[in-house]
Amino acid sequence: MRVTIGTRASKLAMIQTRWISQRLHQQWPNLEIEIEQIHTTGDRVTSVPLSQIGSDGVFVTEIEHALQEHRIDLAVHSLKDLPTQQPDDLRLVIVGPREDVRDAFISRRPFQIVSGQLTPVDAQDARSATLRIGTCSLRRTAQIRDFVPQAEILSLRGNVDTRLRKLDAGEYDGIILAAAGLHRMDLQERLADRLTYFPVDMMLPAPGQGALALECRDDPTILALLAPLQDLTVHAATNAERLFMRRLGAGCYLPVAAYAQVVDDQLTARGLVASLDGQRRIRVQAAIPWNAQSTLLDAEQLGVHLAELALEQGAQEIIEALTQSQNQEQFHV
Repeated sequence: MRVTIGTRASKLAMIQTRWISQRLHQQWPNLEIEIEQIHTTGDRVTSVPLSQIGSDGVFVTEIEHALQEHRIDLAVHSLKDLPTQQPDDLRLVIVGPREDVRDAFISRRPFQIVSGQLTPVDAQDARSATLRIGTCSLRRTAQIRDFVPQAEILSLRGNVDTRLRKLDAGEYDGIILAAAGLHRMDLQERLADRLTYFPVDMMLPAPGQGALALECRDDPTILALLAPLQDLTVHAATNAERLFMRRLGAGCYLPVAAYAQVVDDQLTARGLVASLDGQRRIRVQAAIPWNAQSTLLDAEQLGVHLAELALEQGAQEIIEALTQSQNQEQFHV
């Protein structure tokens, strides 16, 4: 049997896709695999922040079209890039294990986290000019303002290598990237002396961060091929995170964060909705028992319940204000 896998045209996406190919070959040694790189809107348009390009799915729409047109048989995505609502004719399989969900700060000089604050290792650096931090994520922007309130947040787009080059060129004092991407590219050792991980309690990740998703048509043959790669625990945790965001009506590029995990027979989920200036933050947490009889629907209901808690505390007002501001930005682009 032969299958064609679609993926974004980036170094990280190819690393992830080759890893999935290896996993498939382990299960199906005679499977023939071809990889097709697809240039998405998010990859082509790098001159403006993601929040100004348009709706969710800027990294997936062209790939989903290739699936629906039968040009590819399955696609590999970073789950955090996927909208929370899939097309009716497509299915998701969530792969395990999940990579490190944390965000990481890569800086030109060493930093450390002390008492919940991002602090230069050298005390003299603490008295230097305002810290210039690069990120294209409103979620990260809203949270970094909590513990580095005087920071200058600058837009940062491009692939991982491009972002690191911009840092080394002095355009930023530090940049924020997902730890998962750094690990998959084996960059953590090279960057070790300039790398600081934000604890999840300090910076909550994007829903689905660190997880890979396989997307395909509702085809029994392809679904059977992918079934051995599915991780139901990771799928449950990320479902809770994604349903939190969906129930809020928030898109991938708003300051909404969530993280769920199974610990001690409980699925615990945490959520955050923040204003862009970081002045208003709504944090919620909920948990349900988790055992062999638990289902993905149980996890989804947990995510919805978590969102209801946030809405009771005024999350809708924050999201509406952000959405209105975002729509105005898109109008002027």
